[in-house]
Amino acid sequence: MRLAIEHQTTRVGDNSHYIFGRKEFADNLKNIFNNTESGFVLAIDATWGAGKTSFIHQLIHELKTSEDLIPIYYDAFANDFSSDTFLSIGATIFSEVQNHFQATENSSKTKKQIEHLKKVTKNTAIELVKLGTNLAVKSITAGIVNNSDIEKLATKAFSSATFGTLELDLTQKFKAYENAKSNIQSYVSALESISVNNEKVVFFIDELDRCRPDFAVEVLEKVKHLFSAKNVIFVISYNKSQLSKIISNVYGVDEVDSLKYLEKFIHIEANLPLADHDDQQSSYEHLFDSFIREFNIQLPNHDEKLDNLKEMFVSLCLEKHLNMNSREIERAFSYVSFCFAALPKNKGEELFEFFLPAAMIKVKSNKFFKEISNGKFYEPLGNNVEHRWSYKFFKDFYSESLKQEASNVFYVSAIKEACGIVSIFKLPADEIVESKI
Repeated sequence: MRLAIEHQTTRVGDNSHYIFGRKEFADNLKNIFNNTESGFVLAIDATWGAGKTSFIHQLIHELKTSEDLIPIYYDAFANDFSSDTFLSIGATIFSEVQNHFQATENSSKTKKQIEHLKKVTKNTAIELVKLGTNLAVKSITAGIVNNSDIEKLATKAFSSATFGTLELDLTQKFKAYENAKSNIQSYVSALESISVNNEKVVFFIDELDRCRPDFAVEVLEKVKHLFSAKNVIFVISYNKSQLSKIISNVYGVDEVDSLKYLEKFIHIEANLPLADHDDQQSSYEHLFDSFIREFNIQLPNHDEKLDNLKEMFVSLCLEKHLNMNSREIERAFSYVSFCFAALPKNKGEELFEFFLPAAMIKVKSNKFFKEISNGKFYEPLGNNVEHRWSYKFFKDFYSESLKQEASNVFYVSAIKEACGIVSIFKLPADEIVESKI
């Protein structure tokens, strides 16, 4: 039994596939990357939990088989501890470019270019530190900048700063600004020089809407200097609505102005495709099997019972019922794994078919969860009753274990027991998102 599962980067592979019918979209993107003659910025917009990160990692896995494309993944959320945005970006690019060419026959041809890229990355980062008077630079540097280099720079900056304000002399700032501009141009040239056979860097920026607000804006401000590089394609994955709110808060502007701000970074935007009914069915079946395996949930070898449970799970996920996305499904399985771990093995197996729907409902709507937590289901009256589908749905599925208490009420004791155990736990996201269905 596992209480947490691995990040998407470790779960993709040759045996994985795109869920929710996104294979065609991925193929379209690969064709664009291969056929374009210059760099551009593409934004992929999708709501929270729609599967942006999983899609990107599967796409990167496929792009790595090409010698002409160098896919690079940058997790803004994982890097927002850094106080030097450019250095974390530059270090990521350097490391992945070096890894790519070491794995190909072009390694010897690009060795000098890669070393030059390393040098200008360091120089550019230092000039930007000077410009920003950043006295506390700590970041992952991939061997590009030693801590001692940063410490010497910080000490020098501190000693020349005005007491009380730590502002550098105006002349020094002007010089730092000119040096930074020059070094950025040198960096772009160095990045272009690695493409000895017209290789393209495809730089994926993910989790901007989850990271520290000022860091999210800083990432955009820093990478815009690299947009002119003819061999670099940027793919920015975000929830546009959420990121625009972050920009509004950072700059104190309204939503219209924050969207205009975003427009200056993006050449073209695409929505992550939604699946049709058949793709949804097969994708939810895949997610069920995947999470059972990844959470290492051990169930009795009753194939017919498991098939019935999968059928219930798929139906509950559909838009007409709970309308679950992949992130919500993962959270539901997290609940189930904790419930299993809290009970003797036999008891967990006995209650699994009740744990899963209880957890799914809790993830989607705490109000709905409270309504069924006593194990009773009431046939709704009128046409506007929320969750009216649930009475017939669960009556059909639990027909062998329910107790009819009245003509319009039935009771499932195991649902009450399962809800009682599920309610013990609370995932952090429960306090952030309360979906309405």
